[in-house]
Amino acid sequence: MRWIRWRRKAAEQEQPALPGSDPLCLHTALVPKWDRPADVGHDDQVARFVCDACGTVFTPHEARALRATEAERLRHMTT
Repeated sequence: MRWIRWRRKAAEQEQPALPGSDPLCLHTALVPKWDRPADVGHDDQVARFVCDACGTVFTPHEARALRATEAERLRHMTT
């Protein structure tokens, strides 16, 4: 019985963090994602953006806001 409890506890500790759970991610590597292959390459047809570092998904509106404040967020990180 102890072995089973130990294995369960070890498995729980080994689970990777959920995407977007890293509070230190600055979301500077946003990758556009389209819903249809015909839309690929058209900036006005992007369905969502995914942070390449942490996996958080953003709407196009949220991605524009992040890109507008990217330099400021990086500046705060270095100071």
